Amino acid sequence: MLRTYRVDGEAAISTTPGPRIGWLDSLRGVAILLVVVLHAGESLRVAGGSTAGIDGLNLFLEPFRMPVLMFLSGILLPRSVAKPWREYLAGKVSLVAWPYLLWSLIILAASGDLSPGGVAQIFYLAPTYLWYLWFILAFYALAYPLRRISPLVASGAGLVASLVLPDGSRPETMVFLAAFFFLGAWCAVHPRLLERAPANPWLLGAGAASAVAVGVFNVLDRNVLYRTEYAWGVLGGLVVVCWLFPRLGSTWATGALEFVGRYSIVFYVAHLGPIMITLALADGLGLAGEWFVFPLLLLGGVGVPLGLAWMYSTREHASVNLLFELPALKSRPRERAKASAGRGPERGFSPGA
Repeated sequence: MLRTYRVDGEAAISTTPGPRIGWLDSLRGVAILLVVVLHAGESLRVAGGSTAGIDGLNLFLEPFRMPVLMFLSGILLPRSVAKPWREYLAGKVSLVAWPYLLWSLIILAASGDLSPGGVAQIFYLAPTYLWYLWFILAFYALAYPLRRISPLVASGAGLVASLVLPDGSRPETMVFLAAFFFLGAWCAVHPRLLERAPANPWLLGAGAASAVAVGVFNVLDRNVLYRTEYAWGVLGGLVVVCWLFPRLGSTWATGALEFVGRYSIVFYVAHLGPIMITLALADGLGLAGEWFVFPLLLLGGVGVPLGLAWMYSTREHASVNLLFELPALKSRPRERAKASAGRGPERGFSPGA
């Protein structure tokens, strides 16, 4: 029996029978909330606030956040590239390029850098924290011409290229993350591997140990980030989360995480502004060093996007919809939009840190 499951609003194909797989959305939800934690901690540290423990957590998780999000985005790829090229292009422009361009302009304007040079960098450098979307656009542009090639070949090529490019450079980061994007695509066409391999106790144990080792190495400043030499630890982390999240069951907590995961675009583009505004108010009041500032930053960084995501999910607020997609390229009957309200709009990416 052919099953479709929705991940970030778009369907991926699984050949095994069973219910809709929500754990992929839950995992994405956790990852995007960790992005909020990262930026809240970094902002507070820059302002001179206390970040004891927060920096250690962020450093431990740093090697995994982006590769996991890229892996989840790659799972969407096989279904996506099966579309006619016009529909494929329209979807990526509407749901990835448009929010990237719009929110890049918003961020540059808010930071006072809306100069011609700054605007030009949007197209070739990604000058804001939205560089993840810029990467995703590049991967999608590459994926369609290569759709007849095994994604595993593209993944391996990315890891090899990462070995020869300068450490810490933008190109090295890009090809390293491309490897996990295409690995996700390969797993999407081999769903039994994705479901059964993590259940092997030996593989699970080795994965957990390797993930912990790489996380600790990063805390100890061993320069492991986005380096192929330490990809084994990232793969171990993927094994662990692919074992854990399907076993969490259906609860109010996993339901909430699924919602965050389905509307990850909203949380990604809209979380930093509320964090910075909250921090500026606390700093102006001389409270930046107080213990309760970090929870307040998280409240703003999650609460504001949550409200926007809820409005977006209803499909009833055209101005809010326009913040996250270009409707002219994604026209569809109103009935279909209503039917999709509980699952999220059709989107083809997942943001990250």
